[in-house]
Amino acid sequence: MILLVALVCAAPFVSAWTAYYFYKPEGGQSYGTLLETKPLPDVGVLFADPALKGKWRLVHFEPEVCAEACQQSLFVTRQARTMLGRERERLVRVALVANPNEAALKVTHPDVMPMAVPSQMSGELRAALNKGVLLIDPLGNQVMVWPNDADIKKLNRDLGRLMKASRIG
Repeated sequence: MILLVALVCAAPFVSAWTAYYFYKPEGGQSYGTLLETKPLPDVGVLFADPALKGKWRLVHFEPEVCAEACQQSLFVTRQARTMLGRERERLVRVALVANPNEAALKVTHPDVMPMAVPSQMSGELRAALNKGVLLIDPLGNQVMVWPNDADIKKLNRDLGRLMKASRIG
């Protein structure tokens, strides 16, 4: 009887050890690339606008003219944001462009917030923005990056999971 009680008590430890050493997890299921969560320099200065306070920021970086690839990327993020439903108000799309007063950008994407590319930008922020569409949390940390030609449904799934799990913003 004592041996049976000892086996029942040891079973969780043995099964946990077996699972840890023999059944390795495959990794995350996210579409985008999860970045090291750390504050980005210049984010406080760059996004000092009161409309961005406490919001998640989905940032596009186009130092030149917003060409067809840029327009497609903006379309994808607009659709993914719209698909978030009631959570979409927590997310703001920002486009760092050469000319923030460009009429075509405002007409085709009225919900995007165009901002001029700053003349002095840290290399770390520029490197993060060059990877693709960057997600910055309300605290100013880099979170995730997606390719510029991202899939709408997969991008939306990642954003939905983040918004559901996050209590900030």
